[in-house]
Amino acid sequence: MNKYQIIIYWSDDDKAFIAEAPELPGCMADGATRRKALANAEVIIGEWIETARALGRTVPQPQGRLLSVAEAAQRLGLGVAMTRRHCLMGNLPAKKIGRDWVIGEREVNAF
Repeated sequence: MNKYQIIIYWSDDDKAFIAEAPELPGCMADGATRRKALANAEVIIGEWIETARALGRTVPQPQGRLLSVAEAAQRLGLGVAMTRRHCLMGNLPAKKIGRDWVIGEREVNAF
């Protein structure tokens, strides 16, 4: 069973729902519905892991819950703009998903 977080969002460019596993670089799938995008992502995650292992690459461990910038800002006692700035500057490790960032709960706690 997949333990990686999957983020699903609508893409106007693709005219489809995108399901992305941010902990696995480049691992994403699409679908006409959220449900189809999620089902496709589950398959792609398995293939991503299988390919990484076959190539002798490290497979990242699931990091747990990813937080939005607003959630991270609240936990850190910072404003949303300042938290986003820390993401942009690389002070707070984050991944860009769609138009915004997601931050691992561990990274927020370590910050």
